[in-house]
Amino acid sequence: MNHFESLTLEETETIEQLTGLSIDTIMDAGKPRGKVLRSFVWIMGKRSNPNYTIEDAGKVTLAEAVKMFNGDEDPKG
Repeated sequence: MNHFESLTLEETETIEQLTGLSIDTIMDAGKPRGKVLRSFVWIMGKRSNPNYTIEDAGKVTLAEAVKMFNGDEDPKG
């Protein structure tokens, strides 16, 4: 299971609120991905570090974020 599939309903709702997109369309072609990936990285980071901030998530590289989204790497915290 990748990290995306491990999202709780609460985490899913938070990502939808932060991005303004439904979880079903969140990675559709043409949709903004920066907000989505930053929100996802923040949620994953908070799992292991409650003090992990959205600003911390913004410092993660695109390559690292994509790996996290696909389940290949844990967030830095």
